[in-house]
Amino acid sequence: MDSIIIKTYPTPESKCNLVKLQRDANEIIASMQRESGLSKSYIVSEIIRQAAPFVEFQLQEVQTNVSSDIET
Repeated sequence: MDSIIIKTYPTPESKCNLVKLQRDANEIIASMQRESGLSKSYIVSEIIRQAAPFVEFQLQEVQTNVSSDIET
């Protein structure tokens, strides 16, 4: 399996144990749930466990558009 590349930037660590899926990801998991009869939490947990070794993070710089209003 090829690596799964996730482009990211530094964020504070989450203290929550819950994750809200984006709509398209939820639709995929719901389809897998209907097909398998397994719970969504079990499916997502297994995907995470099995795919984690293949995930790589590429740190991106946060770009800001700061314009100076001060004339020199």
